[in-house]
Amino acid sequence: MIEPGPDPPATLDAVRAFWGSHINNEYYTGAPRATAAYFDEIERRRYRWHAHLRELLDELRGRSGRLLEVGCGIGVDSVHLARCGFDVTAIDLTEEAIEVARAFARRRAVSIDFRVGNAESLEFPDASFDALYSFGVLHHTPDIERAVGEVRRVLRPGGTAHVMLYHARSLVHLVHWLLRLPYESPRDRKDQCPVVYTFTRKEARALFSGFSDVEIRADYPFTYGFRRVVFWIPRPAMRLLGRRIGWHLMIRAAR
Repeated sequence: MIEPGPDPPATLDAVRAFWGSHINNEYYTGAPRATAAYFDEIERRRYRWHAHLRELLDELRGRSGRLLEVGCGIGVDSVHLARCGFDVTAIDLTEEAIEVARAFARRRAVSIDFRVGNAESLEFPDASFDALYSFGVLHHTPDIERAVGEVRRVLRPGGTAHVMLYHARSLVHLVHWLLRLPYESPRDRKDQCPVVYTFTRKEARALFSGFSDVEIRADYPFTYGFRRVVFWIPRPAMRLLGRRIGWHLMIRAAR
């Protein structure tokens, strides 16, 4: 697992400041923020590249009950989760993301309870939600063990968490490590995200050891940064590579 930097360990305030100035998914578009073109382009490109995420949303379609999204960013997945049939509450650490997420939900005519919140201290009673979703978020909070404990706490018995964490034994991690490249759409080589943890499958399973049933698989072999070299690769080959060297650990954990 990568230790967060710099030393001493980053604080939540540092993480909040970074994500307040790096609105997630904006690298997909050059359109002005919160315009129709902005949302359309981000949505189209996100699900084109994240085929495994489309598959997860298809799997969840027709479900119901209360769902909490931890780390909703600009709310693209929040809208699709609501369309699956869930009553969605979505939190993010930054006011900036929540403001854009609310605008996105209004444009899509979807009702979602967006709130500013902290994954390490969820402001909900025990056993409040039937499902929880967090895609690429928890590995950016300093005390991830506490955050996973909070995930379990707010789930009802029998509820399921769908979580994506970064995979240590992946091609993407190897390339970043070899070239000393920062993560999360940096403006330059010194623009480091304050906290980026990665996990092996064994470490991820240990992190979710408090759950009754845990399934983990790798997916997504190439990030958007590889786009110039991967368009010719057939989907079956992409899937095989994803299972072996994928950057995303897709975790399903039942309470």
